[in-house]
Amino acid sequence: MELPTRTSHLYRQIHDILWEKILHGEIEPLERLKDVEWAQKLGVSRTPVREAMRKMEQEGILRPLSQGGYEVRPVSDEDRRELYLCRAALEAVAVREAAGKAKPRAIKKLERYLHDGDEAIRKGDIDHVFELNTAFHRELIDLSQNKHLIGLCNTVQKLVHLYRSARLNRVKTGKTNKAEYLEHLAAEQREHHAILDAVKAGEGETAARLIERHLLKTVQEMHVDP
Repeated sequence: MELPTRTSHLYRQIHDILWEKILHGEIEPLERLKDVEWAQKLGVSRTPVREAMRKMEQEGILRPLSQGGYEVRPVSDEDRRELYLCRAALEAVAVREAAGKAKPRAIKKLERYLHDGDEAIRKGDIDHVFELNTAFHRELIDLSQNKHLIGLCNTVQKLVHLYRSARLNRVKTGKTNKAEYLEHLAAEQREHHAILDAVKAGEGETAARLIERHLLKTVQEMHVDP
């Protein structure tokens, strides 16, 4: 297990270690986390572990238990639906603004993400597709150059990442059919190309409509057990 170093804020390192373990399914939904146990595992005092867990509670990743400690918040259909409604609204605003501000260099970066994503889908590399999908959406948001909007999107993206990781882990463990998942990714990728075409053409309203429809369709197709 990767252990935290003493060169920077311990609680941030511990937060990142726990977050990675949750994303990769090493810590599962409803699993109980105790600060004393994780302090022993990581070779640190309980204080930075408590700080890290409190931050994850604020982010909506963990929830406190009455008997002490925390558990990983489970993925519920209703939570996911509500979150994606927020995400769709925010990213629609972001691409509407990005369409009028995107420079050639930024467009090239987005095109590279899509090109590499097409190749990753062809090869069946679902981990790489996941990374590229995340990068594509993040770059579109950043292109809005609206710091308040970017901050809101980043908050939402944290939980989105958690929910999408849960689905990815189901595919990797054989609980969801990989071929069907790749077909879904290919359909999503075609929608990404259409969104980028609208941004490149400076058609903000079209881009906003396309990304909102894309995200609302995505949540309807996400079948993750609560």
